[in-house]
Amino acid sequence: MGPLVLKRWKAGSAPVDDDRNHVLIEGRQGGLVSWLLARLRIDPSTTITVGLERMVFTQSSLAGTESRVIPLEGICSSYYGYHKPWKRALLLFVLVLAGGLALGLRLSQSGQAGDAFTAMIGGLVLALLVSLLYYLLNRTLTLGFVEHSGIINGIVFKRSIIENVDIDHTQARAVCLLVQRLIELKARRALQASPPPRKPD
Repeated sequence: MGPLVLKRWKAGSAPVDDDRNHVLIEGRQGGLVSWLLARLRIDPSTTITVGLERMVFTQSSLAGTESRVIPLEGICSSYYGYHKPWKRALLLFVLVLAGGLALGLRLSQSGQAGDAFTAMIGGLVLALLVSLLYYLLNRTLTLGFVEHSGIINGIVFKRSIIENVDIDHTQARAVCLLVQRLIELKARRALQASPPPRKPD
């Protein structure tokens, strides 16, 4: 499964929805068709919700829905990562610029110096725009949680232009820390609820 575009990203020490979840992250497949399906509420999507007791990892498609309900004490670690595609953006810049320069040289050899200069400047501007747009639209964020059983529940996100949702590694780190705090809070509640050890007679 490729990177998902973000539809919703909510996280906080206070509940963020009516189900009293502290984390609500939802992504969908990229593209205009997927967005149109989302408008009709039949879009394939992936959702992570985290409450005081459990995490729910849900993947839905046109064929149906599958959910994993994981007690917070079943999560042993969380991880996040941020990928910046600067190498591919640079390669795109070089290729587009090379095309503009080649066109400019060809025009200058045929005696059209004014058109040659325009082609070279146009190639430079186009190369900048294409590479910058590629870079901005293809930055990806990875967020995941590892269960004690070894199962990894993770999602790779990229920016959503249509929904205008963008996040960075600091927000992902905040979610990981928030989930760790919720796990520790549940462990403390479990300790307080357990009966004190009996004194020997």
